[in-house]
Amino acid sequence: MLTIDRIPKKVKVFFRPLQKHFTEPAWEHFWALVMAITISHGTTIERLVKTLRGSTHRTNHGEFLWRSIWDESWVIREMALDTLKRLYSKKERCLFFVIDDTQTLKRAKKMAAVGKLHHHATGKYGKGHTIVKVCLYYRGVTIPWGSWLYVKKEHAAKLKIPFRKLTELAAEAICNASLPDKFKVTVLFDAFYLCPAVVKACQSQKWHYIGVGKSNRWFKVGSVKRKLGKYGKNVLRNSGRWCNITGLRKTKAYLLAERVGCLGKLGTVKVVFSRRKGEAKHIALVTDDLRASMKTIVAEYLKRWSIELLIKDEKQHLGLADYRVLRYQAVVRHLHLVDAAYACLTHVGLQAQRAQGPNHNTKKVLRLEPISQLKDRMRRIIWQEAVKDVVKHSHEKPVIRRLEKLLAA
Repeated sequence: MLTIDRIPKKVKVFFRPLQKHFTEPAWEHFWALVMAITISHGTTIERLVKTLRGSTHRTNHGEFLWRSIWDESWVIREMALDTLKRLYSKKERCLFFVIDDTQTLKRAKKMAAVGKLHHHATGKYGKGHTIVKVCLYYRGVTIPWGSWLYVKKEHAAKLKIPFRKLTELAAEAICNASLPDKFKVTVLFDAFYLCPAVVKACQSQKWHYIGVGKSNRWFKVGSVKRKLGKYGKNVLRNSGRWCNITGLRKTKAYLLAERVGCLGKLGTVKVVFSRRKGEAKHIALVTDDLRASMKTIVAEYLKRWSIELLIKDEKQHLGLADYRVLRYQAVVRHLHLVDAAYACLTHVGLQAQRAQGPNHNTKKVLRLEPISQLKDRMRRIIWQEAVKDVVKHSHEKPVIRRLEKLLAA
């Protein structure tokens, strides 16, 4: 089994700005667990400890998750801002602030904040957690920004924390976000978050937003009110035009039409009705950016898919839902450790791209390797450093020659 006992040289640049936020003992636990997640096949504490050479007992790592003093949200934002700084190009100012939520089913009876929920993936009811996720999307790179654990009102009282609805958590994340002024920020979210609380938060930051309007919402054009679903179908049939639009990867044809009017409590908005070629269903994209073209609005909203891929990667490859801890603080910190591991692997992917040539900063959209390949790349980095250590300290010439051949291969 591949094990690790120090931060690899190739990722020291990534970890260096973060050390000031930790005490010395907490820092050792933090980087060790993040590195373990990047190379491990599971993220329970018991499995992670097996990848750490000379590590303390697993209970010490468990206590780190709930007893140590450090601001997990601040650490993740530092990582995100540092990554943005490395990616920044004067030719590309558009930055997307993407909001979504995900669910994890849990059977533990004593785990904090576990409540009844309708699991969207299976369509059944169960017990678990709902997590609000936020990421940044810039030049083709997805950057984790934060994770918030939703706690029901009855559990919030027991945990002595303020109760926040999912939409309030999203609005709070927008209000507390501090991003450089050189970026033109657009907030992307689905139909659930298209509400006055989130819209007001976007307005307070002077950011534009794009969200989906549900088909049963009333839309007023002039003096006439209509339901978005039926109205959009008629508008597309009578005045829709076809446009080729590029999403995260592929270019597809969309039938588009736009109208400006008033939507509920959101004020004056532009609604772009969109239907993809070969599909019968259409959606209504709502934005407060009245000057943007309908093609631009659809192209920008397609960037929202980046957070779906982030959640999928974190669940399948980084163990977002694998936690087996009881305390609320420990669960929250596990979610942030997974975000930190994703950011670390992104750093490795960007380093690999820079190594390929000098055109890194001139590309408008970057294409990083999948997370599964970046995990393999991280394992190779750790393995190569381990081999070099053996070569450096061994006095057996045949062993050295054999290891040098393996390293070269």
